[in-house]
Amino acid sequence: MKKILLYLNPIEHLGENNYPVLSPLLTMFIITFLSEIFAYIIVKDPMVVGVYAIFLYVALIIYFSFRSGLRGGLIATFITIIYYFYIIYTRHYKGKVLSSGIETTLILGTTYLLLAGTIGWLKQKIDKLIEREADARRRMEAIVEQLPVGILITDSEGKLIQRNKKIDQILGVKIPLGFVLGKDSLNNIKIDGKFINPSESPLALSLQTGKTIIGKEYLYERQDGKHIYLTVNSSPIRKKDGKIIAAASIINDVTEKKEMEARKDDFVNMASHELKTPITSMKIYVEFLIRKIKGDERTLKTLNSIQYQTERLEDIVNNLLDVSRLQTGKLSFNREDFDLGELVTETVEGLKDAVKQQKLTFEEKKNIRVYADKFRIYQVLTNLITNAIKYSKSGTEIEVKIKKWHGNATVSVQDFGIGIVKDQQKKIFDRLYQVNDDNEKTFPGFGMGLYISQEIIRRHKGKIWVESEKGKGSTFFFSLPLV
Repeated sequence: MKKILLYLNPIEHLGENNYPVLSPLLTMFIITFLSEIFAYIIVKDPMVVGVYAIFLYVALIIYFSFRSGLRGGLIATFITIIYYFYIIYTRHYKGKVLSSGIETTLILGTTYLLLAGTIGWLKQKIDKLIEREADARRRMEAIVEQLPVGILITDSEGKLIQRNKKIDQILGVKIPLGFVLGKDSLNNIKIDGKFINPSESPLALSLQTGKTIIGKEYLYERQDGKHIYLTVNSSPIRKKDGKIIAAASIINDVTEKKEMEARKDDFVNMASHELKTPITSMKIYVEFLIRKIKGDERTLKTLNSIQYQTERLEDIVNNLLDVSRLQTGKLSFNREDFDLGELVTETVEGLKDAVKQQKLTFEEKKNIRVYADKFRIYQVLTNLITNAIKYSKSGTEIEVKIKKWHGNATVSVQDFGIGIVKDQQKKIFDRLYQVNDDNEKTFPGFGMGLYISQEIIRRHKGKIWVESEKGKGSTFFFSLPLV
């Protein structure tokens, strides 16, 4: 019985593009035949059919137009008109009654055709739209299923409506469809050593706040005891008017990448430590030889060159060690209260002798106190100034300034050199990135200085940024909270 009702219900057939001819044809003939039996045999009054036939056949026309599209509606309409004429002539209408009956049938027939045409056309348009939507959904489901990352999608209420097999493989558990964030609990998902509250997940936060969350990293403990690293990106899905209708989360297993980075950092750390001893020995021997050798200018020049290259090599090794310590969280900071203005003055004065082709200027300011690692801030200052020297033309100025601004001490280093194009400005603080000029020429260095400077400033709860225009120079800024 339930199947019969579902078959007869026209709503259940929305989205179908199969419009049969036989179903409306047979149904209309059977109902017409039953109407005649009812009139002649049951009530024994053929004229009574005219009273209910209009209402019954209008309902049938609407039904078949909505059930079987334009074709079904037109079939029902033509059979209805034929039946109306059949009634007129079998009931022996005469005179004015006959004329009136024919006119009424023609008017009703035209109205029925318009009604069937309109409803049938709308039905077929709706079916096409539903089919197109279904095709898009099937394509999306196929794409989601084939993605190499885990996918979770909820509706606007936080109810899980879609996921792929990859997410089950990553998590080792199956989150059922229909799971509601913030209402249902997950007793088997452990993040960073504790069971996660679904309402605090990036997916739930994107749904609640409307903000996109990118690169959130977690250490996840699977039920089999294995620990894996996950990165999670979540974003709300909006309608054209901005209303949030869903949220999606992409979960990626980055354990292998993390392990490779750890092995690489271990190697760099080990290699850097192993290099420090011979470099220190080389420096001692070269300094000893410089002190001992006198009068031989050629040999002294060679030794000075060796000493300079040894110092460069030492700087590179120290930078490698710093990068390694930053990656492993082992870079230590010895914070103290000191005058940043005095440190900038000392740094500029100390570097003036090294600046031969540019003019290094600084307006001295005092009583700008910060709580930071003095050596590390000196390291940042030295890096920014030496970069300015490297990328500046001969005869130009390099201006170093410091000022108080909104509870921060802000230091700027401005040069009038080659400048940095917009797309490179976003990358210069990345590890191992090197700036190049219009001829794709890169400058000396390994691209570690700005990365290290950024990490030092960030860990002091400060900011570092650049303002630059190609061909007009660059200004690097960093700020630290005032004491």
